[in-house]
Order: sequence, then C-alpha cells, then structure tokens
Amino acid sequence: MVSMTSPTDASSALPTVEVLVFEGVDELDAVGPFEVLSGAGFPTTTAGWPAGRDSIRGANGLTIGVDGPVGDQPGLLIVPGGGWLARSDVGVRPLVEGSELPQVITRLHANGTVVASVCTGAMLLAAAGLLKGRPAVTNRRALDDLRTTGADVRDDARVVDDGDVLTSGGVLAGIDLAIRIVERYLGEHAARRSTERLEYHRQGPLLVTGQVERSRTKLQD
Repeated sequence: MVSMTSPTDASSALPTVEVLVFEGVDELDAVGPFEVLSGAGFPTTTAGWPAGRDSIRGANGLTIGVDGPVGDQPGLLIVPGGGWLARSDVGVRPLVEGSELPQVITRLHANGTVVASVCTGAMLLAAAGLLKGRPAVTNRRALDDLRTTGADVRDDARVVDDGDVLTSGGVLAGIDLAIRIVERYLGEHAARRSTERLEYHRQGPLLVTGQVERSRTKLQD
C-alpha cells in the first residue's frame, strides 16, 4: 500500500491541500500533483470518498492509503479523474450520477476552498456547478462532454487558472497544474525548482484569466 502523507515540516503559511481519492481514481492524476505540492512544502494529504476508507484501489490496481475524509475547509482541493472515458462502474461517472460528492465540492468552494481538477475530474467540478460559463479544460477525449455542461471549453489550453477554480487536461497535465499552483503561491523560482527536482519540462499553453495564453516554449524552464 502506498503511503502519501507529506513531510511534517511543510510551511504553515501555505494552504492545506487535500488530494481526493476514490475507487477507480486514475493513480497518476492523484499521485503527480501530490508529489509536486508536497515536495514544494505544501501540507498535503489524501482525502478519501466516501468517508471511512483506510485505502482505495485505483483504476490500474494501485492501492493508495487514505489519510482521512474530505475536510471541513481545506485551502485547496485537488479533484482527479478516472473511469469516465471507459464508462467504468467505479470512478468519476458514478460519483457524478449518484453520489453527494458534487454537493460537497459546491459547499467547500462556496466557503472559500480553491478547487482544482485533473483530467476528467473536471466533470465533478461541472456537476458541482463550478464551471458553467467559466473557462475550463479536461482530457481531450472528454471535451465534448464538458461542453454539454455549459463550460467555456478552452481546448487549446493545457491548464486553465481561473482564480478560485483551476482545471487541466489529461493525466500528465496534473503535474503542470501542480507546478502552476506552486508558481501562484511561491513564485517562479519555486516552480523552477519543482521542475528541476522532477527533471520535467512544463507543458502548455497555460491560460490565466485576464492574461494572454503563454506558449509551450515560454513555459520551458
């Protein structure tokens, strides 16, 4: 079983981060942002849905430890995808269609939590009513599904930062999302350190509300 508890000396000045995990979650959607944010010093934990689980099994068979339930008010909630495109009986689709999770996300956001999605986790944000009329992106193969929710789909973006709601494209885009979050809270130098530690080159374009999209070449560190 993989333990994903972050270092205990993470800076208290940074927002608490909860990475949502559930049966059928795409492992890299969750683990990628967890590693980036924890490694940058954010106090980061896994939040299991539904409450009461000690562990969950991901879409590809990885067992992930659960630190606790979704909190009353995390500073930042990362919502991964999983199972949507395969129409799996576990993962995002049944959570959208038959759970209270979208309402929980709505409440957290209304009370001040910044919400960010990876891949088809955007469908949970849409079900929570957070994307209607707002710029957003998801996995390329789910863009049409996202359009039907009323989101302003930006299919040429890899990461969309719309302030209190962020979305990103498929799977590996979650790493770019997390690096963007590091950049927002800690600055460009910290974001560059994250990419160097991972030996990763940021991918784009990045769309920040009110700013011009930056090209992939300008995102290279």
